[in-house]
Amino acid sequence: MKELIPDKKLTLESLQKDPEIAVISDEVNTREELLETFARYLKLSRPNRRYSDYYSVKLFGCNVPNMFFNMSYRFKIDPPFPVNETFLVTEPDLYYNKQAFDEGKVNLCFVIGYSGSGKSHLTREYEGNGIEKVELDDLVCAKDHFTLKELKKMGDLLYSFFSGEGSKYYISRNERPVFANHAEVFVEFIKYAQEYAEEHKDKKFILEGIWTYLFFDDPSKFDKFAVFMKGTSLVKSKFRRMLRESENSISTSLDRFFDFGIYAADTTFRDVNVDKWRRHFEKKKATVMKLEDNRYTLLAQNIMKRMNSINDFYVHGNAAGIKRIMKRTSENKRLDKTEKAIIAEECKRALADLK
Repeated sequence: MKELIPDKKLTLESLQKDPEIAVISDEVNTREELLETFARYLKLSRPNRRYSDYYSVKLFGCNVPNMFFNMSYRFKIDPPFPVNETFLVTEPDLYYNKQAFDEGKVNLCFVIGYSGSGKSHLTREYEGNGIEKVELDDLVCAKDHFTLKELKKMGDLLYSFFSGEGSKYYISRNERPVFANHAEVFVEFIKYAQEYAEEHKDKKFILEGIWTYLFFDDPSKFDKFAVFMKGTSLVKSKFRRMLRESENSISTSLDRFFDFGIYAADTTFRDVNVDKWRRHFEKKKATVMKLEDNRYTLLAQNIMKRMNSINDFYVHGNAAGIKRIMKRTSENKRLDKTEKAIIAEECKRALADLK
């Protein structure tokens, strides 16, 4: 067993001098330094990785793999050609300028992500008279779905656009020109919303929909606003959308097909823009990443909490503590078989490492 450094003497500098310890600092300066440190951690013996994780939790609140995961977003670089990175992999939800939006310093928020990703989940905390939410889907063939009186009840932003300078876009499906620029209504409305929000600082506005990233290639133009991005992968999003739409009636499904069918090419070939937007905003200091709050997140959190406790007992040579975790885990009715199996196996490994 290594000699344990007391908490009072524990510093990053002291750990960096030990060749058998590897921790990732929140002050890491380059992508190369991050990769090099994590590679060194992976090459350590399992007992030394336990010590490294223990010290990392003490200094930074999470173990080394989690620190690598958190810090990797600071150094991601844009690929030289469009790559749909989130096709299969679900990434954390991204909140840019959330604090400024909460404090009222910014009053316009764009919520984006793949269709079916669960974008509305990101803004469920924002309700009330001072909040106006707009589903950008409602811009398409609005006259078929809403009267101007109904739009007025929905909110002043949509109503003022369709009853004012955007009146030419208040059309039905039959009135829609076949060969017109169908992206124009989204582009013009989003520009209008930016000006409108600037003139109405007493309210907050949330615009939700895929159309923002589909028709605006330069995400830097949105730096002064709040941007929330759902990290759900394309495959998972499409599956969710299929489940959601399977509950619709045949007439509702046909209506949506005729309304949005003309945008099929845009959603097919421009979906890669979502990665471009993510790479832009995830590097910014005003960005916060958060794992999707679902069953798998909770499973990971439950396991990680116990893993950290196992390492704590290990570095203190407390075999009895590790056995207590194993016993309580087996008796815990709230944990499923997967969680129990993972934690039990880690306990057995830690006890073997102690020997």
